[in-house]
Amino acid sequence: MQPIYTEEQWKEIAPVFASRRLAIATVEIAKAVLVDGQRIQDVATARGISRQNAHAAVKRVRSILEEQGASELIPVLVWLPPELAEQVREMAKPYPQPKTSNN
Repeated sequence: MQPIYTEEQWKEIAPVFASRRLAIATVEIAKAVLVDGQRIQDVATARGISRQNAHAAVKRVRSILEEQGASELIPVLVWLPPELAEQVREMAKPYPQPKTSNN
């Protein structure tokens, strides 16, 4: 399978998975398929799980990525003075944000 995301893109969107409380195994299975380009069947066999379970893990992660617009949006973390931070928050309002305990 052709990889869909690069390692750099995956690292940028990884915080979304933590905010959604995905199991580490789910994220690892999805990474193996979506970043490393492994076949779902091969990942399932290597992990001793069914192809259906591996497919469900990839589907769940892809759904979250699409919901977050991960293929088009880039997370940015910067330190700004309060007035500029408020401007940035206003600019970000139209876009989906990861769910956090502060939201």
